[in-house]
Amino acid sequence: MEKRLYNATKNGDKNELLYLLQEDAHLLNRFINGHYPETPLHVAVMLGHSKFVDELLTRMPELANELNSRRQSPLHLATAKGHQQIVTRLMQVNPDMCLVCDLDGRNPLHIAAMKGYLDVLLELFYAKPWAARSLMAQGDTILHRCVRCNQLEALKLLVTEGISDQEFVNCLNYEGNTILHMAIVANQTQAIKFLIRREEVDKNRKNKDGFKALDLLSQNQRDEFANDESLSD
Repeated sequence: MEKRLYNATKNGDKNELLYLLQEDAHLLNRFINGHYPETPLHVAVMLGHSKFVDELLTRMPELANELNSRRQSPLHLATAKGHQQIVTRLMQVNPDMCLVCDLDGRNPLHIAAMKGYLDVLLELFYAKPWAARSLMAQGDTILHRCVRCNQLEALKLLVTEGISDQEFVNCLNYEGNTILHMAIVANQTQAIKFLIRREEVDKNRKNKDGFKALDLLSQNQRDEFANDESLSD
């Protein structure tokens, strides 16, 4: 029976799902409490079968809380795929899943930022803004990971929409660098321009090696930013 359910899930066959549930009304119950490496909801979410997802959640909303073998919730997977309609549906069922971290220490907001899915990121952030302040397993903040993944627009969105306190914006990651240090080392010109013009960014903050971020500017970078008044603050 479970194999038939998985086949129906892979095909997004809602009618087959309803037929199987008529045969066995308790079929979905067997996927609660981690008895399987993943649930039909995980599979349907990953494949983007929104109508199938809706039917599963209508009949058993508890599936939204289940984690797969990587400790990923259906919300993690929907976010990673950028399926905003499914993200919205899952958030209606349990918005607290924004706070759950997978084996890599990433919650759904982290994933949305890393992937650059701005609409998904904004929806999750407005629902659970404190989830954005959770550190990942290796000590990166969500802002560090935006720079590491070269997601400038996600970085801008997060800083302008509310993660703008100096302590968080200027904190050091596990490598001992601020986001400005990282942007300069990675030669991310637009990120550098954005950050040095933000009042909350401390350009004098030293990294673990004792260098200010601006000390790391190459000569080419210095020439490019020579006329930027923000560098003299």
